[in-house]
Formats: sequence, structure tokens, C-alpha cells
Amino acid sequence: MARSTRKQTELFLLAQPLEALSQIVLPTGEDVLRRLFCHGSNSKDNRKAVIDEVVRVWERAHIPVVPVRSIMKKLETLVGKYEVRKNVRKRQSEGDKVSDALLQGHLASLFDIAAPATSSSMIHLKQKDKDFLDDQRGQRKMVMSTVDKESMAKESMKHERLAAERRRKEKELAETLERGEMIELVTGSSATAECADSSTSSSDTNSSARGSAAASASRPKRLKITKEVAAAADRVKLTSRGAHHVFSAIAADQGLLRSSTSSIRRHRKVLRKETAEAAVKDYRNQVQEHDAVLILHWDGKLLPGSESQGHVDRLAIVVTSPSLEGEKLLAIPALPSGTEEAMASKVEETIRHWKFEDRVGGLCFDTTASNTGVHAGCCTLLEQKLGRPLLNLACRHHVLELILVSAFKATFGDATSGPDVQLFKRFQKKWPTLIKASATIINDPRLADHDEWKRTTLEALAKGPQRQETIIKS
Repeated sequence: MARSTRKQTELFLLAQPLEALSQIVLPTGEDVLRRLFCHGSNSKDNRKAVIDEVVRVWERAHIPVVPVRSIMKKLETLVGKYEVRKNVRKRQSEGDKVSDALLQGHLASLFDIAAPATSSSMIHLKQKDKDFLDDQRGQRKMVMSTVDKESMAKESMKHERLAAERRRKEKELAETLERGEMIELVTGSSATAECADSSTSSSDTNSSARGSAAASASRPKRLKITKEVAAAADRVKLTSRGAHHVFSAIAADQGLLRSSTSSIRRHRKVLRKETAEAAVKDYRNQVQEHDAVLILHWDGKLLPGSESQGHVDRLAIVVTSPSLEGEKLLAIPALPSGTEEAMASKVEETIRHWKFEDRVGGLCFDTTASNTGVHAGCCTLLEQKLGRPLLNLACRHHVLELILVSAFKATFGDATSGPDVQLFKRFQKKWPTLIKASATIINDPRLADHDEWKRTTLEALAKGPQRQETIIKS
């Protein structure tokens, strides 16, 4: 059987792998890498195991350390530098030799994971521990004792203190139970002998219940946040921190225990989820009860997001039905992009979440190319995703907009000075100063030439959609 020699297991610049970290000195970068490669690979689990060992050594020295994620990042950086030099170890140029020497000097220094000097834990660190840390960062002559007598004494005192606290609580509980029985006897002393006998026979079985009631009677209650209170806080856009201040003031006034900000946040999230699930279930039942066919509406809107997001493109998704009163807002999801595929995917995801994919019979949309495209429009994509044709209902508001746009272009021409028409902007600005009580209808004699055009247009609109034909005759 093949046997590995020390030469085969020797690590580049590190000698042999390390079976265990020393418990009397803080580990150097070389010690950490040797311990890591002793595990066999540079995997995340192995790095985590080595970090746990390193932290235990630092805890034994009573020196606070940075968070584990910072230690992990420091170790990954060190491994990266080592791997770079290891991959080019066959080079023997002067620059490579200098780089290897610098890396060896860096590895020989302390793998420093101490907390910042300005942190409260480091400020209150004992002087002898500070001296030990300074020595480990420099000459590394000091070592830790194998038996820390001071720590053992502290642990012993801690156990004694906990035992005394436990005995005190047991004594208080026994006294509370005794007071509860005495109160029961005093309140029942005016009863008849028969009642006293019956209460005595049942006192053994109910003594624990009376003791619990007596103990809980003096315990303060916590302020309860109901669903209505949480909904009111959401309605006025009250943050969890702001709600904490309000609820704390109410609890203090009523002599109740207050809840923390994180508890309020978690409670509000739970109540929101319950409210949303109840709303979904209630509307599903209404749709099933009336066997309703739904018309799906959607429209995009650029809305303010969080401070880091700026503005976010959101898609309002609504359903209506001739069988139901009003409309129902299903969702207002954020769009990753303004493409037709993104809109169709969000709409499909929403209706499948509500389980309305078999109830949708029509689509109501604005008349933009992203919706009405023949091959890649949102309507076409939705029909493909649902696997059936749907009734396309162009929104009348946007249809009338197209008519107004055509009339505007015929009157003012195609050229405008940007997205805002200055004529309308000035009219909007001057509107508060206009005398509206004495307003009169414009009597322009040129409008008389358009009577025939108006008549034929109204007749065509009254008849509804017909085949294309020339309405206005020359």
C-alpha cells in the first residue's frame, strides 16, 4: 500500500498541516492556514470549523473578537493571497522571491481578529489582557496558563450566585402558595360547616391551581395589539418605531408591560398576512357563489419607492365582473423591467395566486403598443399563458384619448415643445385668476362649417363599429 511521506504532505511556505491549534498563544496566519489545509480542502464548512477553533482560543484569552462574518472575510482574503503565490510557485524571478518573502512575513504575524479598540468591550478590557494582546501582535513571548485560576473562581462564584437565586425564587413561590391558601381559608370562614367540609375535600386537588392564580394575579399584563389597532397604524403610515413610542406611552399610562420595536414589527407582519389571507378567501367565495366571469384590468404607474430605490415601476392589477359590485384590487407588484413579458408574467402570477385563471374571460387595457402588439403584446402573451383566447376590451378612456390626440394634431400640428403643451400649461396656471361667473361660449363663425362633419360623426358613433368607410365627404 502506498504511504505518504513528509515531503508529499508538506505545504508551500507552511511546512506540515497542523492537527490542532495551540491553546497557550493566539494563532498566526500560518497556524490558521495549516489547520485549514489539515481538513483537506478549502470548503466553506472547513473554514467555519477552523474559525470556531480560533474563536475558542481568543475566548480563552478573554479578548473580544469581531463578528464571525468579518473573520470569515479575513480568512478568505488570506487564503486568496496564499493561493495566488502557490499557483506561481515554480517561478524563481527576483520579484517572485520578494513576494514570497513578504507573504511569509505576513503569515508569521498574528491572525488578528480583536474587536476595535474604540469598542466598549475593549475599553473595559483588563490591563493584563491588553498587555498579552500587544505581546502577541509583536514579539510573542507571553503565553497563557494551562489553568486559569481566576476564571475558575469566577465560574464557581457564578454557579453559587445562580443557585442562591434559584433557592430564593423557590422560597418566594412557596410563600405565594401559602398566602393563596390562607386567603382561601379566610374568605371561606363564614361559610357553613358542610361547605367547609366540601371545600376541604377538594383543596388537595385544586391547591396548585390556586397557587398559580395567586402568583399570576400580581404579574403585570402586556399591552395587546389587536388587528384593528395594527390596521389603524398601517392606515396612517405609522412605522414600527413610531408605533413603539405610541404603544409604550399607552402601556405606561395603563400600568402594562410594553413591547419592543421588533415584537411590534413581527406582530404587525403576522396580522397583515392574516388580513390578506382572509380577504383572498372571502373574495374567492364571492366569485364561486355567483359563478362570476372576471374582466382583468392592469396599468403601470411610476411610484416612489424606498430611499435607496428612488422610483419604482409598479403594475396595478384589478378585476371586475358584471355579477359582482365594485372592483377588486388583487396586487400592485413591482416590475423588474417595463417589457411586455415582465407585465404578462406578473399578471399571470397574480391571477394564479388568487386561483382565477379559469374565471378570467376578458382583458381591459390601455391602447399602447406594449399591450396591443399582435405578436409580443401583453394581451397576446396572456392568452398564450392561459391557453385560450380572451375578449379584448380596450379602455374607453384611452380610446377617447386617441380621438383627442388626432383632433389636437389636426388643429395644432405634430410639433410640440416637449411632453407638456405650453398652451394648456398657461391655461392651468391662470385658471385660479379667471372670472368663471361671467364665462360665455365661444361664438366663432368658422365653426358653422363643421356642422355636417359633427352630424355624420355622431351618427357613426351611434351606430357603433362598422366596416371602414369614408365618413367625411369632400
